[in-house]
Amino acid sequence: MEGVPFMKCAPSQVGMRMDDNCKEQKRLLRPRLMGQRDQIAGREDRSAAIREQIISQSAFQRARAIHCYLSIRSEVDTRLLIAAALDEGKAVAVPVIGPDRRMIHSWIRDIDPADFVEGVLGTLSPRIIRPALPGDWDLTIVPLLGFDREGHRIGYGKGYYDRLLAVTPAFAIGVAFAAQEVANLPHEAHDMCLDAIVTENEIIALRALPV
Repeated sequence: MEGVPFMKCAPSQVGMRMDDNCKEQKRLLRPRLMGQRDQIAGREDRSAAIREQIISQSAFQRARAIHCYLSIRSEVDTRLLIAAALDEGKAVAVPVIGPDRRMIHSWIRDIDPADFVEGVLGTLSPRIIRPALPGDWDLTIVPLLGFDREGHRIGYGKGYYDRLLAVTPAFAIGVAFAAQEVANLPHEAHDMCLDAIVTENEIIALRALPV
């Protein structure tokens, strides 16, 4: 990732206005993309390959603290990635959806299932909340339903990660199975681009990691 001569989405791309059908296009895409992800075979092995890709990168190796989602359903499994970070002495924060449907963040000390409960929207939540704030970590691992090669992503439609990425300077890596790639995702002015995307097959770098 370091030294790759790619740039993050240009302002003209990030700020461009999509037509009035953009929201509808994304609404129609989500169930299709989720169904396709559910059908991907060998997700455990593919997730392990993604983990190895990430931990080999300087963005991960240099990070003192990371923010990583707790995987559910057919998402790329992040449990072993979180365990690897903790084993290396990194601090790990996870997103928590509160009763008011707002995203907050909590540090965790382990990945023992007994220390988590099912939270809002089917997400997992630590039993004990140890508050973390955007800016406290160096690397954000981002879930997604689909991505394109310009760094655009489509998520579940709640806007949690667009709002998070807008306020944290941390390097943002989207993780996905290769089959989740979509040509030219519809995107709006407020949609935040990723700095890199990691699949089981490759690393798509869109911004060089600062030295």
